[in-house]
Parts: sequence; structure tokens; C-alpha cells
Amino acid sequence: MPSTFEVTKNCQADLRADLVALAPDIVVFSLPPTLPLNDQAVAECLLAVTQLCQSSLECHDVVPAARSVTLYLRDANRCQYWQSRLAQEWQTLEVANTLCQVHRIAVKYGGQFGPDLIPLAERLGLSCQDVIRLHSQTEYRVGFMGFLPGFGYLQGLAAQLHVPRLASPRTHVAAGSVAIAGKLSAIYPSSSPGGWHILGRTEQNLFNHRQSSPCLFNPGDRVVFEVSR
Repeated sequence: MPSTFEVTKNCQADLRADLVALAPDIVVFSLPPTLPLNDQAVAECLLAVTQLCQSSLECHDVVPAARSVTLYLRDANRCQYWQSRLAQEWQTLEVANTLCQVHRIAVKYGGQFGPDLIPLAERLGLSCQDVIRLHSQTEYRVGFMGFLPGFGYLQGLAAQLHVPRLASPRTHVAAGSVAIAGKLSAIYPSSSPGGWHILGRTEQNLFNHRQSSPCLFNPGDRVVFEVSR
């Protein structure tokens, strides 16, 4: 049976955290699934926990997700130590912003690059320029990585652009496609199927397996989209 800790943080989001040992060398720090993805307190809490664990030589991998952080420990005998340490310290951890980069991504919106721009604008009762302005005037935070190598889930999408995924996903989305779905934005680092609304495309390479750090984005990084003519 997995061992579990539950601790509470009194803050704007009234955060409660669970710490579960899934295996002798795996610890999962998780927040309630009902918390919104775009909540800043949630994002900063998860990032601070991620940074603490990544700075330790005791973890051979640290995997942040939408509302959790999973630690893969080198030594199974340290599992209880990490459960206890996080239970005691996570309330006071702060994000080290010096570890986070700012990425400016040039985007060609609409036309052949953004086939969903016009129908989405009509659906939302906005002009295409309004959609572009709302999307490009926000500074996003990389909340977590997933789906594809180099695919970062970008938090901070303007509320006016919150929209469900496509009812019928595409079988092919081009690499570099800039898209939105739900409360998030993202860039497809490689061609793949996908169900997000495509607003434009960038030439920025997000993943290079030949580099020692293959992903351009890391959790906590900031992303700014710039309109390319």
C-alpha cells in the first residue's frame, strides 16, 4: 500500500497537498484536481517544488504535470525522507525566477498557417485582430511538458479565448503550429494529430535531440508571442 501525507497551505488558493509513495523510489506531490490550471498560486507552488527536487542530486528525474510533481529517486531508502521534507517545506518554498528563461516566439497568424483563426473568431464574437491581439499580448508561463517531446503547456491564456478542443481532432498538425484549447496555449514541436485550434505557425525549433538540453522550453519559462508579417 502506498504511504500518504496530507498537508495544507493557507493562501489565496487554500492549497492542500498529498504526498504519496507509489513505489519504494517514487514520490508524487499532488494538489487537488479541482484547482484551475491557470491559478498562479498553483503554478508557483508546483514550480517551486520542481526546482527544489531538480536541484537535488538524489533525483534522477523530476516530472511536473498539471497539478503534481513526480520524483524518481536514485535511492529507494530516501523515499520517506522526501515525503517528510516536502510535507514540512513546501508551504514556504519560493520560485527561483533566475532559473527561468523568457522566449520570444515570432508567429504568422491566420491564412494557411492558422486555419482556425477565422472560425474561432466568429465563434467567440471577436474579430481576427482581436484574437491575435489577445493571444499575442499575454506573457505565458510553461506549466509543464507532455504529449510530444518539447511540447509545453502554456498557462495564462486570456479568458476571452477559453474554448473547448475541436470536436473532431485533425489527423495531421504541422510542426510549429501555435494553438489554443481550454485555458491553455501551446506550440506543436513536431507534426502529429491534434485537437487544438490552430491560430498560426512559428519557425522556431522547440526540440533538438542532438543537444544536451533538447527541449527549448522548461517548466517555469515565460513565453511571449510576437506577430510576424
